[in-house]
Amino acid sequence: MSSLCSFLTGHETNSSGWLLSHVWKFNDTQIENTHTFIQWVFPTDEPSRATPGSPVLDDEQILEIQNSEQAKQNLSKSADWYFNFLRRNNFWRKPHDHNHLRITRVIKSLRLLCGDDEADYFKEQFWQLLGTDISQIPSRTIEYWEDA
Repeated sequence: MSSLCSFLTGHETNSSGWLLSHVWKFNDTQIENTHTFIQWVFPTDEPSRATPGSPVLDDEQILEIQNSEQAKQNLSKSADWYFNFLRRNNFWRKPHDHNHLRITRVIKSLRLLCGDDEADYFKEQFWQLLGTDISQIPSRTIEYWEDA
């Protein structure tokens, strides 16, 4: 099992020494101010421009995670965890915020590793949460979310 899949199943720490269960215990300030967890909790096959050296999935790792029910369950739990952070806070509802990139990453990771239904469910919940505040978000950001 790759270290990334082992992290997602809760069996190994990431490069920062955190288990996934530790990340889920972050308070809102930690979630907002810690920039090294999101690429581990929601990995994709695209390099992070924000955090160089973050994990990037290869085809073998993608298949391994797709075939791990525990990893997919934890990705779903992580999506709920992050969604609840967004629900509790309003500071990201502005034209430019790093959480916009995180939202795109969550959707892409879910689509890649868990499938369209899981990604679309997150997006649907997110659109409902955003509501009329969508007018504060740049159209380019909305396009990224729609395309993810």
